[in-house]
Amino acid sequence: MTLDLDKPAWKRVAFGDVVRNANETVRQLDTAGIDRIIAMEHMDPGQLKISRWGSANHGTTFTRRVKPGQTLFGKRRAYQRKVAYAEFDAVCSGDIYTFDADETQLLGEFLPFVVQSNEYFDHALGTSAGSLSPRTHWRDLANFEFDLPPLDQQKRLADLLWSIERHRLALKQQTSELRSAFAKWALEQFSSAVGVERQIVDLCELVIGGVWGAPAGESEVDVLALGPKSYSGDVLFVDPDGSPTRSITSRQAADRILRDGDIVLERSGGSFEQAVGRVVIAGPDLPDTIPTDFQRLLRPDKDQVIPAYLFWKLRLDWLTGVTRYYARRTTNISNLAVPDYLARSLVVPSKRDQWALVERIGQLIAAVDRADDEAEAVAALRGTVLAQVFGGG
Repeated sequence: MTLDLDKPAWKRVAFGDVVRNANETVRQLDTAGIDRIIAMEHMDPGQLKISRWGSANHGTTFTRRVKPGQTLFGKRRAYQRKVAYAEFDAVCSGDIYTFDADETQLLGEFLPFVVQSNEYFDHALGTSAGSLSPRTHWRDLANFEFDLPPLDQQKRLADLLWSIERHRLALKQQTSELRSAFAKWALEQFSSAVGVERQIVDLCELVIGGVWGAPAGESEVDVLALGPKSYSGDVLFVDPDGSPTRSITSRQAADRILRDGDIVLERSGGSFEQAVGRVVIAGPDLPDTIPTDFQRLLRPDKDQVIPAYLFWKLRLDWLTGVTRYYARRTTNISNLAVPDYLARSLVVPSKRDQWALVERIGQLIAAVDRADDEAEAVAALRGTVLAQVFGGG
C-alpha cells in the first residue's frame, strides 16, 4: 500500500509541544470510582488494546490516574515497545506515562500511532539510562521531533490505522477461537478412539535423557544441541537452526542423535503462565542433532503407533494443561515427572484410523496457519503505513 501524502504541508513539532504528560495522582480509588489497575505486565508489545488488568480491591500502591482516550507508554525497558490506548478509568504503575494530546494540534486517536512509530522508539531507546532496567524520562521524550499532518489528514490516517488495528485484533480472535475449537475436537477424537490400550512408555522403543556434552571438538562426535528456543513460538518440528555445536561420545550419539519421527519432550522449564511439557517432532534430513539435559527423547515404536499420532496426543496434553498435574516446581522452574507422565494409558486404534486422524489434524492446523498468516500480513501492513507516515521522504 502506498499513501498519497502531502508531506511538504506538514509541520515539524516537538512531542512536548503537542502532548502533555498527564501525571495526575488519585489516592482514594473508591471515591473516584476506580476499580482497575494497569501494570507493565498488562500491556502487550505491539498491541494498543488493554485486555488484562488487576483489581484495585486487592490493594495497590499505584496512584497515577488513567483516563479513557489517553495513550500509555511503558518508560521502563522501552525496547519492549509497550504502548496502549486507554478505554477505561484506572490507576497505573509509575513506570507508565499517561499522555494527553493537545487536540487543537494533535488528535487523541492519532497519538498512539505516533508513539508506536519506529522513530519514536529509536528516540526513547537512545535516551534511556540504566543497565538492568533502563528508563527514559519525559524531558527527553518531550524533545522528540516529528512531522505532524494537518488535523484533517490526521483524521483520515487515524481512521485507516484504527481500521487496520481492529481487523488485526479480529483475526487474532479468530485464530484463538480456531485453536480452541481444534483442541476440543482433537481431544474428543482421542477420547472416543477404539483400539488397544497401552501405557505411553510401552509405545516407545526408547526413552532417554539428553546430554549437554563438551565444547566442540573435545570428544568423538560433534552435534547440534537443542536449547530452549527449540520450543519458541508455536513450533511443531525440531529446528536446530542457531543451536550450539557440542561434542559427545560415540556411545551417547548412538541413541541420542534424532531420527525421523523422534519426539523431544521438555522435562524442565515453563513458568506460571506456561506449562512445562512442550513437544516437538523430528522430520527427515536433520543434521546430527541431540536433545539436551532438560529434555527427554521419545522414540516411538512404529510397529505399534504412528509417531505423529503419539506426538499430537502429547501436544494436546500440553495445550490443555494436563502436564501441569505432573509438574513439580523448584524455585521458578517446573520439572515434569516423566515416569508418571509416560505411565498413563493411551488407546491405540488401527494404523488406518491413526493416519485418518493425523491427516485431519493436519488439515485443521493448515487452516489455523492461514489465519495466522493473514494476521501477520495485516500487522506488516500497519508497519508499512506507519513507516510511510513517520519515516523520511
